[in-house]
Amino acid sequence: MSQTQLISIIVPVYNAEAFLNETVQSILDQTYQNFELVLIDDNSSDRSPELIQAWQEKDSRVRSQRIEGGSAGLARNAGLDIARGDYILFVDADDLIRTDTLAGLYEPIKDKQSCFSMSKYTTERDLFEKRNSFGPNLEEAGELLAKLKLIQASGYPSFSPWGKLYSRDIFDEIRFPNFQIHEDTAVILPILDKAKKVVLVDKLDWYYRVNAGSLTQSKISEKNFAVFNKNQMQIAFAKEREPELLTYVYRLCLNENDFVSMNCLKDKSGISAKLFDELYQQNKLFSNKISGIRAAVYSSKIIYKTYSKLVGLIYSSDLLRGLAKKILT
Repeated sequence: MSQTQLISIIVPVYNAEAFLNETVQSILDQTYQNFELVLIDDNSSDRSPELIQAWQEKDSRVRSQRIEGGSAGLARNAGLDIARGDYILFVDADDLIRTDTLAGLYEPIKDKQSCFSMSKYTTERDLFEKRNSFGPNLEEAGELLAKLKLIQASGYPSFSPWGKLYSRDIFDEIRFPNFQIHEDTAVILPILDKAKKVVLVDKLDWYYRVNAGSLTQSKISEKNFAVFNKNQMQIAFAKEREPELLTYVYRLCLNENDFVSMNCLKDKSGISAKLFDELYQQNKLFSNKISGIRAAVYSSKIIYKTYSKLVGLIYSSDLLRGLAKKILT
């Protein structure tokens, strides 16, 4: 395989000393060797800066920058600003990738512009470490809605920035918003709009570590209210650029709100109760903008709480989560 094109691998780092070395090693072990690893330290207070410095001294492909941005989105933006590659890959600081991940994602989009490829992930370490079989790639070069539906296939990191290899031009005009959470889903529509082709690689490449200390797994706080900013961005994009997509976007926002509501019920704090109430009110509004019987779910708070608990059971199973995606969108 030709390795003439440089890939920039951007890793936002914040207090990641427990897992950073393992993550970096999984990146440096890639069979596709023509890459730069850009570690963006977001003002970590643990030993992450020391680990980053050690890796820089050990491997010339490692670069770094320290920022005081305060969010993974701003850290990714800083990485994009200094990236030199023809392609962009994001990796979280506590995750792992297989040694042939770059090679497998690069092959179907090599020498191409305005595209990205993506492969599968798991939260189970044992499954990640097993030899996985290959299936045929799936491609979509049609309308935005067709691409949006494709990336929601079961087992793929649908809206996450990681899990995908992007041609560099995708991010010529796109940057992540400064949200503590939901900054990734906020930009998926502009990314799909820019991408002329999307390729799904049927290969399990990513181990997504469920870390109790991460923002997405921590207790409900003011940061979680960013879901409303994310919804506003997605709806505004659809209204301005793809009006025929608006009904589908409302469904996506309902799904995201339902997921957050599920976590609110688990948290059982005062602020989670406040957030749940606001999500319930917004979902009542959104459900009136789509056809079907889904509005019945939001007809009363008691029904919605019961439904949210059911959503929690669904999201605990990869299979059920994949089926729910197809049914609810």
